[in-house]
Amino acid sequence: MQFPIVFTDLDGTLLDHYTYSFSAALPTLSMLKQADIPVIATTSKTVQEVTNLYESLELSSPFIVENGAAIYIPKRFFPKQPEDTTIQGEFWLKTFSQPRSIYIKIIEQLCSDFGELFESFSQMSYERIAEVTGLSLAAAKEANQRQYGEPVLWHGDNAQKLSFIEAAKSLGANVLQGGRFIHICDDCDKGKALNWLAGEYQHQFKLPTITAIALGDSGNDSAMLEAADIAVQIKSPTHSYPSIDESKVAFIYQTLGFGPVGWTEALTEILELSSSSILKKPNGEYSHG
Repeated sequence: MQFPIVFTDLDGTLLDHYTYSFSAALPTLSMLKQADIPVIATTSKTVQEVTNLYESLELSSPFIVENGAAIYIPKRFFPKQPEDTTIQGEFWLKTFSQPRSIYIKIIEQLCSDFGELFESFSQMSYERIAEVTGLSLAAAKEANQRQYGEPVLWHGDNAQKLSFIEAAKSLGANVLQGGRFIHICDDCDKGKALNWLAGEYQHQFKLPTITAIALGDSGNDSAMLEAADIAVQIKSPTHSYPSIDESKVAFIYQTLGFGPVGWTEALTEILELSSSSILKKPNGEYSHG
């Protein structure tokens, strides 16, 4: 495996779905740092949320926010500022999305037909966001400091949700299903952001190739998993593994453990592949041998 890069979802993947704890992943994170393997948060979270988490994890790598809407690259991480980026504070910023206000307006148009069936972040108080997410009040405020798409908490049934999604798309929105929320956003996703950042990494450091390892637990991770060389479907306590078009991915790994336990399980075995007992199935999936 040449020049691996880890692209990881946060909620339900590196962070426990219920507690947001990452303690189970700390030994593996330490191993990755020692091996100089970059860990790239690829998340629906905001820049404020990821910045604070990176401080706790002592990470200094780029990160992808709001489901691929933007990439924040610490200045001087690459030898040169990437083309088509702007400067925002201590970061080079690559954006793929229109501003959040566009999608709030689309949601407002959907209220007449679906208003009793959902709550959006822009309609919620900080206390309500904390209640439905399990975040602290301070963390809920950070979660609502969104710049691009708008999360929606769905209360209707599945048939109504499908009608809502089609209506949102007809108004020009892209729709992604996360672990807790439906995201009304631009035509961007984690996969497109992964491809751009992986390409920039390879170009800037003049690498012959890289191996992108992606880990995620929800539908909004599917594009990222399909863009990777190795896709890790993290087991969730609340929903099934994220769907993947198997024809797009060379290797697929489904974890036995939930969240950060599964995260550690997968990366420990994948990155020790030469000495492990993992066998590759004909369809590219890994199984424990």
